[in-house]
Amino acid sequence: MKTVAVVATEKKYARFLRENTEKYLGRYAEFTDYSIREVEQKKGISEDFVLISAFNIFQQVRSLVTEHTEIIVLSLSLNKKQMEKLKSIPKGTRALLVNYDDRSCLHTITSMYDAGFRDVELYSYCGYEDYDHSIELAITPNEEQLVPPGIKHVINLGESSVDVRSLYEIADKLGVYDEFSTREAIEARKEYFYISASVDRLLGEKETMLSRMRALVKLMKEGIVVTDILGKIYLTNEKANQLMSFRTKVLEGFNIEDVLPEAGPGTEGEHIIQADRATLVTSSVPVKSGDEVTGYIITISDFEERERAQHVIRSQLAGGHHKARYHFSDIIGESRRMRQVVEQAERMVNSGSSVLITGESGTGKELFAQSIHNASYRRFRSFVAVNCAAIPDSLLESEMFGYEEGSFTGARKGGKAGYFEIAHGGTIFLDEIGEMPLQLQAKLLRVIEERRVIRVGSDKEIDIDVRIISATNRDLHEMVEEGTFREDLYYRLNVLPLNLPPLREHPEDIPELVEHYVRKFGGSFTFSDDAMSRLMGYGWKGNYRELRNVIEYLSNQRKDIIRREDLNMLRMESSKKALSWKNVENTALDTGIFEKFTINEGADLVLYREILRVLLDFCDQGIRPGRMPLGVELNTQGIPVTQGELRHYLRILAQYGFVKTGRGRAGSMITPDGEKVLRELTKIL
Repeated sequence: MKTVAVVATEKKYARFLRENTEKYLGRYAEFTDYSIREVEQKKGISEDFVLISAFNIFQQVRSLVTEHTEIIVLSLSLNKKQMEKLKSIPKGTRALLVNYDDRSCLHTITSMYDAGFRDVELYSYCGYEDYDHSIELAITPNEEQLVPPGIKHVINLGESSVDVRSLYEIADKLGVYDEFSTREAIEARKEYFYISASVDRLLGEKETMLSRMRALVKLMKEGIVVTDILGKIYLTNEKANQLMSFRTKVLEGFNIEDVLPEAGPGTEGEHIIQADRATLVTSSVPVKSGDEVTGYIITISDFEERERAQHVIRSQLAGGHHKARYHFSDIIGESRRMRQVVEQAERMVNSGSSVLITGESGTGKELFAQSIHNASYRRFRSFVAVNCAAIPDSLLESEMFGYEEGSFTGARKGGKAGYFEIAHGGTIFLDEIGEMPLQLQAKLLRVIEERRVIRVGSDKEIDIDVRIISATNRDLHEMVEEGTFREDLYYRLNVLPLNLPPLREHPEDIPELVEHYVRKFGGSFTFSDDAMSRLMGYGWKGNYRELRNVIEYLSNQRKDIIRREDLNMLRMESSKKALSWKNVENTALDTGIFEKFTINEGADLVLYREILRVLLDFCDQGIRPGRMPLGVELNTQGIPVTQGELRHYLRILAQYGFVKTGRGRAGSMITPDGEKVLRELTKIL
């Protein structure tokens, strides 16, 4: 036979509850009653079930029960004999309902109303507050010591008894549900009012509404707790039990304010709970029948799980493209210089500080940025790469920070999340940061300082947690001196500097890189010693990108051995030395500048020639083109160049005085010196 222990603070009340329960279930189990003191003295409870009526008792016995003991929380209500004492009260009488706290007062009042006793106007009284002294009657469930002295008449209802719902639950645990339903339960129903007639109608049904609710709640990914109007928990799912296990392994039967005061009845909005190993978010929503609140639904979720779910949604909204593919293991190069750079980057992984990667074009800045992200704790979140030079200035702000519906002509319906929102929890990579307009630099600084963004067309701030990695091939310090880059932003971005060496400074890595690119393009050719020496001695102004293009070109030649003469595409390295001021016509062009230009920019002279030629064509038409139409024309003529590359080349030409570039929409134009350089390049190349 199963054993059942009934535990209460005092022995007398424990005996009362035991007798009350044993009256109906005594022939199915062996019942024993204990006070808290007795439980502590015997140092444990070995019975199969423990019946308790309050959360404070649970806290005292939870460590004293065996792992095989199941705790059942009792529901209490008034019986019909107790209610008989109220029948003589005249209708419209005003009375105090006296109990030890507000919650107990409300519970008793609700029990009386559910039993149909609604003709007396009741006021809660807990023994200390003031009251209307014209009231002469007090009603109390065995708390006469709290009745104020001025009250003339007192009706003591006595202790609340175990209600029918608890009796059914205990019978079910004992495995005698069906038999109990047909025998003892009939007697119990004769004696007790049931708390809820709607629940009462469900008893005895094979598939009750409660079981359907349990099945539905079980499917919910969030923790769900359902309470009645008083806050008493009568339904939970496994997720809620799991999340709340740090406070209690038993939820049903307790009042929500005992186990989860942050989300009790009347609380609004979301609340944060710091658990042992997690941060929980709770919210409470009232359940209404018409205009009347009948209960509450409390949701409990793990903050990290919510963040991961939001990350998935943001990625899907953004097309799912914001992922980092590269790792430190993908970085090729065993030279001392490259190992030093990789080790320096690896030390930056676990910091949340901003990283500024500098180096010439084609040195692998994004490769390092992705590797840092993928080695950090943010690797499971988005890696959002933004090329600040490729997005038109007019669109850069809305793309970076998002916008609201109707904020400008052509704005997407429903608005759009910006790159910073998409990168929340992860990393945003701002490539070519030196090309960002000054007015946008100020807004970026604000985002870094406050960790919040405001969408275009909105005044609502959105909290973000993003690590910023920036990259540039420009000298930002020099730009600060020139006033074209904000000094305060520079220092916020340059917390962890990482400078990548150009390929010509570690040529010993070229054979390994060549082998990698040959495999990548499916080639099977090898290089003669002379050819490899040629590759290792070349200047590689385009660094890895240029080397990759050369190998891709050679892969299409279908040769088994690549010899020195097969590397004609590298002729600029030798021709640039022959190209000097002696070959230039006798003009006013500064021969020193021209010679410096041809030596420093020799690898790209053909491209510079084409840019100058197209600019001259536009100039002949009286047009000063911006980068967009200039890039379109170059691409139309079979000269592929990105907006970022074009910005870089125009800046170089402007530094030598061959091109004048205006701000904003002013466009670019070729100078007289630029025309002379174009003539010389056309003759020689």
